[in-house]
Amino acid sequence: MKNHLSLIIIALAVLLSLTACDPNRLYETNTPVANEKWTYDDVKSFSVDVKDTTTRYNIYINLRHSFQFEWRNIYVQVGTQLPDGKKMEKRVNLPLCESDGKWYGSCLGDNCDIPVEIQHDAKFPMIGKYTFTIRQDMRVNPLEKIKSVGLRIEKTAPPKAQN
Repeated sequence: MKNHLSLIIIALAVLLSLTACDPNRLYETNTPVANEKWTYDDVKSFSVDVKDTTTRYNIYINLRHSFQFEWRNIYVQVGTQLPDGKKMEKRVNLPLCESDGKWYGSCLGDNCDIPVEIQHDAKFPMIGKYTFTIRQDMRVNPLEKIKSVGLRIEKTAPPKAQN
């Protein structure tokens, strides 16, 4: 009974921390992967409304995978469509663990949540709707034990004052 109550309290604390208001967050959405099998044709798409071209942002890909995931990293294709229709795409390596197998991020039970920064101090060149796409680009299809994929965009921390 005591262990059960502890698990409930931990789960509630994690849930509250995930839903807490974050003033630095411009956007964050995570989408599930069906049957924990991420296929090439399961392209995750995220639309972000940008209203400020002067602020700088850090951009992350959020991954939730099983503790039993067999790879140390994941390659993805990240696409960006600007409000004027211009499109860009690049292949990105997302490191998930150290060489000794210790996962980055946080793991609880069978879930490992890892935000991987893919762009630091980014500036959006124009106001409007940006569409980001993320497609798995590994040699295996489907990529098993991936539970969800997401995108987070947050304001960069202001520079520290020099004394």
